[in-house]
Amino acid sequence: MSTSTSDALNSADLERLVQAEAPDLAEAVIAFLAQPEKASETPPPKDAFTFDKLLRTLTQAQARHGSESRRTASTEAWQRYLAQKDVAHPPRLALADLLVALYARNTDASRAALVDIIRRADLRFGLWGGLKRIYKLAEARHDAEVFGVLAWRFDVERGRGGYNREVSAGTLTYLRRRAWRYLRHLGAAVPELYPQFAVEVLRHYEADASWYSVWVAHHIWAHGSGNYTATSFSIQPPADMVKHRAFPDAWKRSPDALMRLLDTCYSDPAARFAIQGLRKDHPETLRKVTPAWLDRLARRPLASAHDFLVETLQGSPEFHQGRLRALGLHEAVLALLLSPSDRARTYAIEYARAHAQDLPAERLVELVAQGANDVKAYAAATLEKRNPRELGLELLGRLLSFKPTTGFAARSLEQSFDRAELSAAFLRDLYLGSSEQLAWVKGFVSSKYAATELPVAFWKELLEDPRLEKRPHPVEGLAVKALSAYAPAVIGPEWLLDKTAHPRIGGTVGNWLMRADSLPGLDVERVKGLVFSSKHRAVALALLGNRKLFTPRQLTVPWLLALARRADPQLHGFAHRYLLENVMPADFSDAGDAAAGLERLFELALGAKQPVQVRGFAQTYLRCHHPVIGPEQPESKSYELKPKAPRKAYTPEKLWPALQDSRDDVRRFALAIVRAELRAWGWHTRVYELADAEAKEVRNLAYDALLKAGEEGADARHVLHPEELDPVKVFSLTESTKRSTREVAVELIRRHYARLGGAERLAWLMQSADREVGLFAVRLLWEKHRPTHLPEGWKPSGAKEAPVAATERFANVDALRTFLRRMLFGLPPGRAKEAREGEVQRRLSASVAKRRVIELVRDLGLEDEAFARVVAPVLGEFTGSLAKGEWQSCLASLVQLRSAHPEAQLGGL
Repeated sequence: MSTSTSDALNSADLERLVQAEAPDLAEAVIAFLAQPEKASETPPPKDAFTFDKLLRTLTQAQARHGSESRRTASTEAWQRYLAQKDVAHPPRLALADLLVALYARNTDASRAALVDIIRRADLRFGLWGGLKRIYKLAEARHDAEVFGVLAWRFDVERGRGGYNREVSAGTLTYLRRRAWRYLRHLGAAVPELYPQFAVEVLRHYEADASWYSVWVAHHIWAHGSGNYTATSFSIQPPADMVKHRAFPDAWKRSPDALMRLLDTCYSDPAARFAIQGLRKDHPETLRKVTPAWLDRLARRPLASAHDFLVETLQGSPEFHQGRLRALGLHEAVLALLLSPSDRARTYAIEYARAHAQDLPAERLVELVAQGANDVKAYAAATLEKRNPRELGLELLGRLLSFKPTTGFAARSLEQSFDRAELSAAFLRDLYLGSSEQLAWVKGFVSSKYAATELPVAFWKELLEDPRLEKRPHPVEGLAVKALSAYAPAVIGPEWLLDKTAHPRIGGTVGNWLMRADSLPGLDVERVKGLVFSSKHRAVALALLGNRKLFTPRQLTVPWLLALARRADPQLHGFAHRYLLENVMPADFSDAGDAAAGLERLFELALGAKQPVQVRGFAQTYLRCHHPVIGPEQPESKSYELKPKAPRKAYTPEKLWPALQDSRDDVRRFALAIVRAELRAWGWHTRVYELADAEAKEVRNLAYDALLKAGEEGADARHVLHPEELDPVKVFSLTESTKRSTREVAVELIRRHYARLGGAERLAWLMQSADREVGLFAVRLLWEKHRPTHLPEGWKPSGAKEAPVAATERFANVDALRTFLRRMLFGLPPGRAKEAREGEVQRRLSASVAKRRVIELVRDLGLEDEAFARVVAPVLGEFTGSLAKGEWQSCLASLVQLRSAHPEAQLGGL
């Protein structure tokens, strides 16, 4: 039974694997240990001593001083954790029983799996509990194999440290000292078993072992030196490894243990210990070695073993080089060509030159690639003696990668083969090979081929090779440079379009496309679809905007308008620009009629349901193509647009209502056209309607048209002439609910009083609910209609200018007073007061209106003594009025006037 270690494993899965003695049991246990801890389905009690807390407590315990204190704290922590009944234990703690059960099975498969687990698994709780129990069992049962691998692991683990190791250094120190103590007692009590157990420990040390930190191995081969402390040896393996070995007599009993060590060890020091022991204690055994044993020794990657092999071969006439092939040692000696031993390699090279001249070329290439420098030189020299055509293109191409054979391979390819024999696939492999291969093929192609002689498909296939997907490669730049010599139409527009999304060459390819004048076969619909891809958008928009590649008819106005509705600024910006530059008004009509197209544009510009982006485009188009204001627009100047719409298309019926629209952009568009067309339409006399508009910019149009009347340089397209000012409408503006409009009306009356004014109109104006307007009317009455006996250039106090026409003035003071009497005594009910939103307008009573006029007359009298003299008698007459409010107002006004001008002789009282 097997299971996938990529899925979550549980204890039941491992039990099934143990029962089945599955070959991947060790992998499953290692994966099980590496799994993150699963949270318990039932949360632990609030104050529970969880497994995480246990680990932290054990770490703190190891930081204590004194071994007894550390041991006590660790024991108490474990006892506290295990005593809890309501805290779930991590599943990995069940590994201890599983490993012990696996050891108890005692089959070849179970023991092999257990040894593999001991060698490779992280020392974490659960596994560790099982290993300690197995170690004690191995000692009790004198199980050399399991004891040896555990003793080795304890020894090397003590010097490693490691994040995943939960076992304390003190525990490991104790266990490796215990392992040596067991060996020492065994050597003293049963010396014939000692070598067997010592070899099982030594054979597991690996080539990269930290020899300064090991303990058991040094005791085995250097215990007699006494060069150690209670915790370490701190020495490298000695040159003479048998001089100070422990229990030397035990090793003399049999060569079997040392022969096993030489056959199975992983490190060179262990092999040297075995060879030196065999030479010293069992030389006759070495004289009887078989060719099969020597062949096995040649396959071990150990320099000491290879040196011993060469000594054996050179020291016996039986193993003369001429006889090695017959003895079955031909391949064994050739294997020494890759030996870590200099002596063994030298012997193998001599043998190969004399007896292996027929080595296959592939074998020689392997030696050039993997061998030491002496072997590389031998293999390269051998290859150079062979016929390049027999070696073949593929092998010569590989030889370019190795320094000893680069020159030979380059000469062979250039001199022994025609250009046509080097296939595109071969060249492509060299481009994607090593730096040496790339350097050669670059030079070869540049010298043998013109710029565009290689088929464009070669460079395209090179860029599409799967080997370029893994990482950036210099060949990408070379291929792009080569392709730049071809026209985009030759390369293939569709292929280029695909490559614009390439993370490294996409920008360059996109520039080729955007500069192209012709791309036959490029599907416009595909390009239109790519504008919605962020990777292709920039290139797709550039292609669509190129009139040499696609016409507006191919893009279609409906598609462009749909693009203009997009919220993305890049998309609607492109649509706006393209429609402005390239589309005629007739294109907006299904029938191709320009008038219908303009109607459609006005619907887009003003329509109630049109999105902002579409309105913006249509408004810009209509502005730019207006015959009068079009050339003034910044877009027209930027895109060099010529107006294409007739002036008659811009009618007041379309644009006048838009001035009252609630949307700012619609109003601004309508204003731009209205300013240019107001007089042309003949609607300039309707500007008074705009003075009460809610939008400030619309009111400003009316103000501009009225206030600039008669000014030099005023825009005649919308500004009125002075003779076109309508007195009734101007005076009506003084009743506007907009203060700014009332102020404009007053200013107009001031500027154009001779044309607009009259005493009777001022009397009506005095009744305004706006005090400033009423006061202005009284002041203007005095300025413009003062009696004729006053000097011609005389200006009343506060007046800005002298009266403009003598014909407007009253004949004398009595005439002015008569006018004031008539106005006060004959004043009709007052005009309606301004109503706030939601209120009903009501008429003012005559008494209230009269009182307001009296107050206005009084205010001007307070400012101007001459006017006070004229008006005082009239106010005095009103003090006899039967209306209480009237005579009280007049009396109060006279008192204030006399107080303001004490030296003046004011009548009235």
